[in-house]
Amino acid sequence: MENKPDEPVDHLSQLPVLRLNLHELAREQRTEQGQLALRDLTRLLSALVAGHAAVQTGQVDWRVRGYTHAQPGGDVQPMIELKVSAVLPLLCQRCLQPALQRVQDKVLFRLVEQEPGLTQEELEAEDEALCVRVAVDIQAMVEDQMLLALPLVPMHEVCPQPIVVAGLEAQPVDLPARASPFAALASLKKGK
Repeated sequence: MENKPDEPVDHLSQLPVLRLNLHELAREQRTEQGQLALRDLTRLLSALVAGHAAVQTGQVDWRVRGYTHAQPGGDVQPMIELKVSAVLPLLCQRCLQPALQRVQDKVLFRLVEQEPGLTQEELEAEDEALCVRVAVDIQAMVEDQMLLALPLVPMHEVCPQPIVVAGLEAQPVDLPARASPFAALASLKKGK
Protein backbone atom coordinates (compact mmCIF):
# COMPACT_ATOMS: atom_id res chain seq x y z
CA MET A 1 0.00 0.00 0.00
CA GLU A 2 1.57 3.26 -1.11
CA ASN A 3 0.43 6.61 0.28
CA LYS A 4 0.72 9.90 -1.52
CA PRO A 5 2.47 12.69 0.43
CA ASP A 6 -0.76 14.67 0.96
CA GLU A 7 -2.73 11.68 2.31
CA PRO A 8 -2.77 10.98 6.06
CA VAL A 9 -1.04 7.77 7.04
CA ASP A 10 -2.92 5.40 9.30
CA HIS A 11 0.16 3.88 10.94
CA LEU A 12 -1.96 1.85 13.38
CA SER A 13 -3.42 -0.29 10.61
CA GLN A 14 0.11 -1.11 9.44
CA LEU A 15 1.27 -2.43 12.83
CA PRO A 16 1.40 -6.18 13.33
CA VAL A 17 -0.66 -7.38 16.28
CA LEU A 18 1.55 -9.16 18.79
CA ARG A 19 -0.39 -12.00 20.38
CA LEU A 20 0.95 -14.23 23.12
CA ASN A 21 -0.45 -17.50 24.39
CA LEU A 22 -0.05 -16.86 28.11
CA HIS A 23 -0.78 -20.45 29.17
CA GLU A 24 2.01 -21.68 26.87
CA LEU A 25 4.34 -18.93 28.12
CA ALA A 26 3.74 -20.02 31.74
CA ARG A 27 4.03 -23.73 31.00
CA GLU A 28 7.35 -23.23 29.15
CA GLN A 29 8.52 -20.70 31.79
CA ARG A 30 9.47 -18.32 29.01
CA THR A 31 10.02 -14.56 29.00
CA GLU A 32 9.05 -12.19 26.19
CA GLN A 33 9.92 -8.51 26.10
CA GLY A 34 9.82 -5.59 23.75
CA GLN A 35 9.05 -1.94 23.22
CA LEU A 36 5.97 -0.15 21.96
CA ALA A 37 5.98 3.38 20.55
CA LEU A 38 3.92 5.83 22.62
CA ARG A 39 2.34 7.24 19.47
CA ASP A 40 0.79 3.82 18.79
CA LEU A 41 -0.99 3.60 22.16
CA THR A 42 -4.04 5.71 21.32
CA ARG A 43 -5.85 5.36 24.65
CA LEU A 44 -2.72 6.34 26.58
CA LEU A 45 -2.16 9.33 24.27
CA SER A 46 -5.28 11.03 25.63
CA ALA A 47 -3.59 11.28 29.07
CA LEU A 48 -0.33 12.75 27.70
CA VAL A 49 0.66 16.30 26.77
CA ALA A 50 -0.31 16.61 23.10
CA GLY A 51 2.45 17.68 20.75
CA HIS A 52 5.27 16.98 23.22
CA ALA A 53 8.39 15.55 21.55
CA ALA A 54 8.36 12.56 23.93
CA VAL A 55 5.03 11.44 22.45
CA GLN A 56 6.67 10.98 19.04
CA THR A 57 9.96 9.51 20.24
CA GLY A 58 9.00 7.83 23.51
CA GLN A 59 8.41 4.15 24.04
CA VAL A 60 7.02 1.76 26.61
CA ASP A 61 9.32 -1.06 27.68
CA TRP A 62 7.47 -4.25 28.59
CA ARG A 63 8.38 -7.69 29.83
CA VAL A 64 6.12 -10.71 30.32
CA ARG A 65 7.48 -13.63 32.32
CA GLY A 66 5.62 -16.91 32.53
CA TYR A 67 6.09 -19.40 35.34
CA THR A 68 4.19 -21.94 37.40
CA HIS A 69 3.43 -21.97 41.10
CA ALA A 70 2.94 -25.23 43.02
CA GLN A 71 -0.37 -25.31 44.90
CA PRO A 72 -1.18 -27.37 47.98
CA GLY A 73 -2.40 -30.76 46.80
CA GLY A 74 0.08 -30.98 43.92
CA ASP A 75 -1.76 -28.71 41.44
CA VAL A 76 0.29 -26.29 39.37
CA GLN A 77 -0.98 -22.72 38.89
CA PRO A 78 0.16 -20.93 35.70
CA MET A 79 1.31 -17.38 36.49
CA ILE A 80 2.30 -14.31 34.48
CA GLU A 81 4.36 -11.34 35.65
CA LEU A 82 3.96 -8.18 33.56
CA LYS A 83 6.37 -5.25 33.96
CA VAL A 84 5.88 -1.96 32.13
CA SER A 85 7.98 1.21 32.20
CA ALA A 86 8.05 4.50 30.29
CA VAL A 87 8.92 8.17 30.66
CA LEU A 88 5.69 10.01 29.94
CA PRO A 89 4.98 13.69 29.27
CA LEU A 90 2.20 14.43 31.79
CA LEU A 91 0.60 17.75 32.69
CA CYS A 92 1.76 19.00 36.10
CA GLN A 93 -1.36 19.80 38.09
CA ARG A 94 0.44 22.47 40.11
CA CYS A 95 1.96 24.68 37.38
CA LEU A 96 0.11 23.28 34.32
CA GLN A 97 3.39 22.74 32.44
CA PRO A 98 4.60 19.46 30.91
CA ALA A 99 6.40 17.18 33.36
CA LEU A 100 8.36 14.12 32.24
CA GLN A 101 7.67 11.35 34.73
CA ARG A 102 8.83 7.76 34.86
CA VAL A 103 5.81 5.51 35.19
CA GLN A 104 6.45 1.86 35.94
CA ASP A 105 4.41 -1.00 37.27
CA LYS A 106 4.59 -4.71 37.94
CA VAL A 107 1.56 -6.95 38.24
CA LEU A 108 1.11 -10.69 38.81
CA PHE A 109 -1.66 -12.55 37.02
CA ARG A 110 -2.97 -15.96 37.99
CA LEU A 111 -4.25 -17.61 34.81
CA VAL A 112 -7.67 -19.16 35.38
CA GLU A 113 -10.22 -21.00 33.24
CA GLN A 114 -13.22 -19.15 34.73
CA GLU A 115 -13.64 -15.76 36.35
CA PRO A 116 -13.59 -16.29 40.13
CA GLY A 117 -16.35 -14.89 42.30
CA LEU A 118 -15.63 -11.74 44.28
CA THR A 119 -14.86 -13.27 47.64
CA GLN A 120 -12.93 -11.51 50.39
CA GLU A 121 -10.01 -13.85 49.68
CA GLU A 122 -10.03 -12.85 45.99
CA LEU A 123 -10.13 -9.14 46.88
CA GLU A 124 -7.13 -9.50 49.21
CA ALA A 125 -5.04 -11.66 46.86
CA GLU A 126 -1.63 -10.29 45.85
CA ASP A 127 -2.14 -11.44 42.29
CA GLU A 128 -5.01 -10.83 39.91
CA ALA A 129 -7.07 -13.53 38.26
CA LEU A 130 -6.88 -13.33 34.47
CA CYS A 131 -9.29 -15.47 32.49
CA VAL A 132 -7.78 -16.15 29.06
CA ARG A 133 -8.60 -18.96 26.69
CA VAL A 134 -6.95 -17.58 23.56
CA ALA A 135 -3.81 -15.64 22.73
CA VAL A 136 -3.74 -12.12 24.21
CA ASP A 137 -2.99 -8.89 22.33
CA ILE A 138 0.09 -7.81 24.28
CA GLN A 139 -0.14 -4.19 23.07
CA ALA A 140 -3.62 -3.84 24.59
CA MET A 141 -2.47 -5.54 27.80
CA VAL A 142 0.57 -3.24 28.14
CA GLU A 143 -1.52 -0.15 27.38
CA ASP A 144 -4.12 -1.18 29.98
CA GLN A 145 -1.41 -1.55 32.62
CA MET A 146 0.19 1.80 31.74
CA LEU A 147 -3.21 3.50 32.11
CA LEU A 148 -3.69 1.89 35.51
CA ALA A 149 -0.18 2.96 36.60
CA LEU A 150 -0.61 6.67 35.76
CA PRO A 151 -0.29 8.94 38.80
CA LEU A 152 -3.61 10.39 39.97
CA VAL A 153 -2.12 13.89 40.26
CA PRO A 154 1.06 14.29 38.19
CA MET A 155 3.39 17.02 39.49
CA HIS A 156 6.97 18.21 39.23
CA GLU A 157 8.98 17.66 42.39
CA VAL A 158 9.79 21.36 42.13
CA CYS A 159 7.99 23.35 39.45
CA PRO A 160 10.45 25.02 37.02
CA GLN A 161 8.69 28.41 37.19
CA PRO A 162 7.00 30.17 40.10
CA ILE A 163 3.25 29.71 40.15
CA VAL A 164 1.46 33.00 39.47
CA VAL A 165 -2.29 33.37 39.52
CA ALA A 166 -3.36 36.22 37.22
CA GLY A 167 -4.50 39.29 39.16
CA LEU A 168 -3.52 37.92 42.54
CA GLU A 169 -0.36 38.85 44.34
CA ALA A 170 0.67 37.78 47.79
CA GLN A 171 0.10 40.64 50.24
CA PRO A 172 1.27 40.62 53.84
CA VAL A 173 -1.65 40.29 56.20
CA ASP A 174 -1.70 42.32 59.42
CA LEU A 175 -3.55 40.38 62.07
CA PRO A 176 -4.92 42.27 65.07
CA ALA A 177 -3.08 41.58 68.30
CA ARG A 178 -5.04 39.27 70.58
CA ALA A 179 -4.69 38.83 74.25
CA SER A 180 -3.27 35.49 75.21
CA PRO A 181 -5.84 33.13 76.77
CA PHE A 182 -3.18 32.22 79.30
CA ALA A 183 -2.95 35.84 80.48
CA ALA A 184 -6.43 35.49 82.01
CA LEU A 185 -5.32 32.31 83.77
CA ALA A 186 -2.22 34.07 85.10
CA SER A 187 -4.35 36.85 86.56
CA LEU A 188 -6.60 34.29 88.27
CA LYS A 189 -3.56 32.55 89.72
CA LYS A 190 -2.20 35.84 91.11
CA GLY A 191 -5.54 36.42 92.83
CA LYS A 192 -5.11 33.30 95.00
